[in-house]
Amino acid sequence: MISRVLLENWRSHKHSELHFEKGTNVLVGVMGSGKTSIMDSVCFALFGTFPALKSKLVSIDEIILSKPNKAQNARVELEFDFGKDKFLVERTIFSDGKSSQAKLSVNGKFKAGPKPTEVSREIERLLEIDFELFSRAIYSEQNQLDFFLRLSPQERKKAFDELLELDKYETVRSNAVQVLNSLKKNSLEKK
Repeated sequence: MISRVLLENWRSHKHSELHFEKGTNVLVGVMGSGKTSIMDSVCFALFGTFPALKSKLVSIDEIILSKPNKAQNARVELEFDFGKDKFLVERTIFSDGKSSQAKLSVNGKFKAGPKPTEVSREIERLLEIDFELFSRAIYSEQNQLDFFLRLSPQERKKAFDELLELDKYETVRSNAVQVLNSLKKNSLEKK
């Protein structure tokens, strides 16, 4: 469960800190107030990217606050509980071409960093989920919440099969049937 998000110079947020409680938490605000930026920051904290950044619809420089004055860096912190552990992820990006930094602590003890890829790899290992699955199954971009509802039942089944990567199991099943048929054929030929 996410317990805290801190944004500094992140898109439209000069300094925003949000605390979440058990149960349902809702972000409410007028269009352009920064709700999507908060969701993007959660994804970025975990994996060092978010869908719009990964697809190059947004650049790293556009993430760093630019109004009224251009900031030199942007920082996000994410605190969350998973299982019995408490995680703290910190990521900082810089506008001057300096390398990004990241740090992961678990139960108050340093676990990975300062390289962002080290932190992303460790989070994927600990949570047993990667960016692709997270972005398809958990994170839904603005205006995409009704994606599955707009599909026909057949398209919806196909989309869920792709989401869960069930095609791998179909390939294994198909290969097993071919091997079994081949063994049966060889057995009959030997008789």
